[in-house]
Amino acid sequence: MSWLSDLIAAVGGSLYPYLGSIATAMVACTLVVLHGDLQGFLRARIRTWPFVMRTLIYVLLIAFGYGLLITAAAPWLAGKLALLTAQWLLAVVVATFLFIGLWAERHRQI
Repeated sequence: MSWLSDLIAAVGGSLYPYLGSIATAMVACTLVVLHGDLQGFLRARIRTWPFVMRTLIYVLLIAFGYGLLITAAAPWLAGKLALLTAQWLLAVVVATFLFIGLWAERHRQI
């Protein structure tokens, strides 16, 4: 059974150099799933606005809002993930992506 623990530790330990990319993927995937709800909320609020204003708001939200959120949240999340032991890191990364995948399935994103 020790070999399984060693294998999990080795695989989890191999994730540390990629924490920045993993955290970015987590935040981006979460935003992809949330995008439909956010877009519906925003669309309901600005439906009567002129086309140019609606387009500007949409571009600001997608390009700058999401971009700012990803660039701010990903390093913070990577720092928190770096505090985990290798075994927990592997478990959290796998569980998080499974959760996001199931969540996307329930929101009919897949």
